[in-house]
Order: sequence, then C-alpha cells, then structure tokens
Amino acid sequence: MKLIRIDPERPDVTLLMEAAECVLRGGVIGYPTDTLYGLGCALFDVAAVEMVARVKRRDPSLAVISLIPDASQVYGLASEVPEVAERLMARFWPGPLSLIFRASSVVPARVRGAQDTVALRLPKDPLCERLLEHIGGPLVSSSANLSGQRPAETAEEVARIFGNQIDLVIDGGPRRQASSTLVDLSGPRPRLLRQGPIDVRGELGDYEDATSDNSR
Repeated sequence: MKLIRIDPERPDVTLLMEAAECVLRGGVIGYPTDTLYGLGCALFDVAAVEMVARVKRRDPSLAVISLIPDASQVYGLASEVPEVAERLMARFWPGPLSLIFRASSVVPARVRGAQDTVALRLPKDPLCERLLEHIGGPLVSSSANLSGQRPAETAEEVARIFGNQIDLVIDGGPRRQASSTLVDLSGPRPRLLRQGPIDVRGELGDYEDATSDNSR
C-alpha cells in the first residue's frame, strides 16, 4: 500500500494521475470525499467492487454509491431520470446528496443494488473533483471502515485499518462531515433513506420517510 499526500486546495496533477491510473488498472484506493474517507474503485470493474466488499467484510450483495465527475453521466447510468431527480440535481449538486436510480443496461448486473439500481453523487470537494476528472467515470465511494464500525476520517486511519489489502491511500487532510443524504428515486415515489447534511424534504413532494416509520 502506498500513501501519497496531496494538497486539497492545489492538487498535484502528477499525483492525481498516479491515483487515477491505479483505479483504471483495477486497483482499490482510499481517498477523501466531500463527507468522509472512502474506499474507491472503478464501478465497471466487478472484481474491484467485490474486493472493496471483501476488505470491508461487507455483504457483497449490498449496493454501493458511486461518485461521478459530471451530472450529465446520470443519463447514461440511469435507465430513467424522473423530474424530481432533475430538480434535486439542479439545486443540490455538487454536494453531499446521493440519489438512487434504476440502473441502465451499461451498469454491470453484479454491481447493481438488489432492485437493479445504481446510486450516484456529484461531490463538492476540490481534490475529489479533480481525481474524478482524471478517472473520467464513476468511482465507487464506500465508507472506509470495517462493516459496522465507525468510518475513517483521516488517511492514517484508512492505512491502519486496511494496510496492504488496498493499493493506495490519498492523504488530503481530515474529513469529518456526516454521511450524505440518501434518496431512493427508483420507485413510484421518492424514499428518504438517510438524512444527512442536506435537507431535501421540501423538494420531494409526496415521499416516504424511511428514516423512521412515518410516511407523508
């Protein structure tokens, strides 16, 4: 496992390219997102996605969230983009809001959610944004922790937890924001699955609040 330090405000292009090439070769990296530290790999690399689940000791059938470099990629990765999704994307992206869509046929079946879904986010973080630009496509963002434990907030924690099980860790300073708000848009009406930094309830219309036992 290699640890590289990158200034989050002035990311070094050579180091970003090194990390991006690691992902594009099928590697697994630890990296800072706009919320916490994540484990990442190319969404289209099934073996790498399975490796992320394995090192986290996580059920591989559970869905993962992927970060994208541009909102327009939603239209290729999702089979349909409802009006409420376009409204949320326009208002809150880039930012800590993850949206679940019905997956398009280009998303490998083995990396989709249980209901043939794909979860996407456009992050708001200079380092993460630049990394995604170099990768060019969806980058898995699974919290950097063993399943059921507290997510890592620093590169040192990521390295201590996973060591040589992963290929590279980017140190971009601490990340201590709450996990992203998560909304499922794959069904007949929106479902708020997790309340995070962004309050989207006013934009959802008739929605199910799955963060509790109540609906509205």
